[in-house]
Amino acid sequence: MLQRFWFKTDRGLGYGVTASSQADAEKLLKNHGYPLPTERITHVTQGVSVSSLDKEHVLPNAGPLAVRGVWYPRHNI
Repeated sequence: MLQRFWFKTDRGLGYGVTASSQADAEKLLKNHGYPLPTERITHVTQGVSVSSLDKEHVLPNAGPLAVRGVWYPRHNI
């Protein structure tokens, strides 16, 4: 079963990933070069609610949240 994860970082907005587990999500992030060398992940939210995401920047620029992959920034389409 797929779950949504939000990886909060100490710089920038963070990353959104849909994956089967946190380990799977971390692997997907790593495959895309995240986190960047200048940032670190400070918190991970499993089962992140769409209503909690930034409505001005994240949601308009996100890929499909129901598809496995990195959806913010958009890499899953």
